[in-house]
Amino acid sequence: MTDRSATWLHLLAADASAEELGAHRAELLADPAVPPAERVRIEEEASAAGRVRELLAAGRRHSRELVVLNDLARRLGSMHDPGEVLQEVAAQSRRLLDADVAYLMLRRPEGLRIEVVDGSMGGALRGITLQEGEGIGGEVLRTGRPVWTESYCTDPQVHRLAHMDVAARSEQLGGILGLPLQLGGETIGVLLAGDRRPRRFADHDVELMAGLAAHAAVALRNAQLIDELRGTAGELARRNAELRRSEEQRERAAALRELLTAAVIGGGGVPAIARALERAVGGEVQVWDPVGGRLDAAPSAEGPDLLRDAETGDAPWPDRLATPGHRTVRTGSRSGVLVPVTLSDGPAGCLVVWDVEGADAELAGLLQTAATSLALVVVTERAVALAELRSRGEFLQALLAGDVDDAGARRRGRAAGLDVDAVTAVAVLDPGARDLQPAARTAARLAKGARGWSAEHQGREVVLLTGPSAEDALAWLRAPGSPLPAAVGLAPCGGGAASIRAAHQEARQTAALLHALGRPEVAATSAAFGIYRALLSPAGRGELHAFVSATLGPLLDWDAQRNRNLVDTLASFLRNAQHHARTCAELHVHANTLYQRLDRVTELLGPDWRDHDRALQLQLALVLRSLAEGLPAAG
Repeated sequence: MTDRSATWLHLLAADASAEELGAHRAELLADPAVPPAERVRIEEEASAAGRVRELLAAGRRHSRELVVLNDLARRLGSMHDPGEVLQEVAAQSRRLLDADVAYLMLRRPEGLRIEVVDGSMGGALRGITLQEGEGIGGEVLRTGRPVWTESYCTDPQVHRLAHMDVAARSEQLGGILGLPLQLGGETIGVLLAGDRRPRRFADHDVELMAGLAAHAAVALRNAQLIDELRGTAGELARRNAELRRSEEQRERAAALRELLTAAVIGGGGVPAIARALERAVGGEVQVWDPVGGRLDAAPSAEGPDLLRDAETGDAPWPDRLATPGHRTVRTGSRSGVLVPVTLSDGPAGCLVVWDVEGADAELAGLLQTAATSLALVVVTERAVALAELRSRGEFLQALLAGDVDDAGARRRGRAAGLDVDAVTAVAVLDPGARDLQPAARTAARLAKGARGWSAEHQGREVVLLTGPSAEDALAWLRAPGSPLPAAVGLAPCGGGAASIRAAHQEARQTAALLHALGRPEVAATSAAFGIYRALLSPAGRGELHAFVSATLGPLLDWDAQRNRNLVDTLASFLRNAQHHARTCAELHVHANTLYQRLDRVTELLGPDWRDHDRALQLQLALVLRSLAEGLPAAG
């Protein structure tokens, strides 16, 4: 090895620059004494040194790129979020190729879509979708090979689209290089890098990007798999949580059913059902009947009309209870959930759970289970009550008809829960043409509040009271101050079958007299009727009948013999204060007809019938006759 060769090696070993190698060459050639042959060798050595320097530089560059790629592979391998992987690949693509912009497109069902852009001047590129063969990305997807262009906007070989051209011009794109992201021979996306000036990409650029694309594809698929695994694990955790909740709900529902079954079998009734539901749901439970009465406790200080539907503001009584399903209700600052209790013949009431906000599926299921148990209890209680009422009705029928002696009455009364000898008053509730059920409820409350016993008899409700007097019961009935659902007659009773029958007769006739007097919504004893009290006894009726016959007899006989209505004409004339025009209007007759009838009355009763005292006597007779016709037979 010559000294000159050693010098070239020392320069290369010292990583001399091209300028330094050139300066050494010039120095060697500067000696005019160097022969031509030696000059040729110097030129050859300088050229060889330059090539060696380029190879060493390429090796070092390649080594650095491998280090970068390996470092990138490690970083990508540690990333588990697909979005982070895409962003990192785009950023590293720009750094490795010293490009202005880089972007990644992924294959979607609708086409190849730009997901991530790094180095863009705006958002025009993001979200662009291409099909196979469209643009650089579409061509890479179609061929599965790298594709590049020196100037995108002017390259006639590129299949461009209008919307892509707009984005390319806004980004001022020139040269673009695209490489496929491939796994197992399948192209899952495209990696692209571009400059904002024309650029010819060398094979080395393509190889470098290919290495990056290979790492990126693997890292992306791993991140996607990890993301899917996380999603699957999350779904499994969610389903397991749902299963646990479902199992807990089934356990709570089973526990509630056991409590409800025990309450039903144990005969605890509605209060036991309400307390069992309270233990299950943790809120206060109330049970109401269709007309707003508490079934599970004593009457509430806050009436049911305070309950309001949370959406409509309407009170739920009674028609809205026929609507199935739960609803939110409010009263003051409290909110709760209402569930109707429905039977085949209509609503039986509702249950309300307070201090809960809305009803989820579990709470709705628990409430429906409790509502079903309540319906069963209500049906059972109704059946028992009907059987009891039937038994009471049969006993009352026999007692009032006189079909049993005192000993039999006492024995059957004890079986029906009544001490016949302890009856102190009898009440008869006569609704007339109205519904009997409201009267039955009032009779039941009267019986309960006055230590009594009630039953239906011949379309009326009969209450036998043990302890309170007739006046006490009258005060109890008048206490609410509102109209009653029936005319109520009361009579005192001294105990025993005969006394009960007599008191019932008096109370029944008192109720009938109230109807006859136009007072069908009040309660009274016979003492309140004054002269009309005579209508309640056989003897009094006989005396009153004789009075009516003596006062109105000629008119009654005339009407009966000739099928006329002089009595009705006289009643209307006296009721209208002997005013002819008003009487004609009421009777719908001509004035001449009225005068003819009044002349006939004068002929039959005498000329003094219009006098004040005689007219008053006639009016009294007419009223007593009308009342007697509306009363049942006395005795």
